[in-house]
Amino acid sequence: MHAVTLAAAAAAAIFRIVPLACDGDRLAVAGAGVLRLAEGTSCSAFVPGRATAIALDADNRVTPQRLTPAALAAAKIPRAAYVLAPAAGRDADETALVTTTIDVLVPPRTPPGDDIYISTERSSWSPAEIRMDRVDARHFRLALQLHRGARLAFRVTRGSYGTIERNEARALPPAHIAPGEPDAHVTVTIPAWADID
Repeated sequence: MHAVTLAAAAAAAIFRIVPLACDGDRLAVAGAGVLRLAEGTSCSAFVPGRATAIALDADNRVTPQRLTPAALAAAKIPRAAYVLAPAAGRDADETALVTTTIDVLVPPRTPPGDDIYISTERSSWSPAEIRMDRVDARHFRLALQLHRGARLAFRVTRGSYGTIERNEARALPPAHIAPGEPDAHVTVTIPAWADID
């Protein structure tokens, strides 16, 4: 009886998520978790990188909802709802830090004096969260300390939402993933910026 009550409470709750990718009935969300879509729900209901709200049905499957300030944080989603659950903070070895290197190659039309920043899910996508080191005119690098086994979603900006990266079609691409693995290396090539034609 108690388990049914918990499931009913979770089903009634609305959660705020940031979708990263969707394929078939699987929805990857910021925090490295993968949820299942409810019957009749399609990936078109979710825009990668745009915060939205979800509810869970009795089978812990996702249905899209209207985002309101009352939505609960994604961290409150029951672990049972995940096909692949994010690593629990209490399960992580707090002493096991690894360095992940991120290299970013910017397009030729990038203003030469502009700094390049990483915006991550852990800051709720603050556009100037971490400034990268300049290697040369079009190459920037960041050595990022992550807990072993963590996965951090990130995007690239020039310091504001108006200067965020775009893909070849000038759309916002899915977030990049920095893995918390020893000597991990991620290279991102930026095709365009939101504010430069």
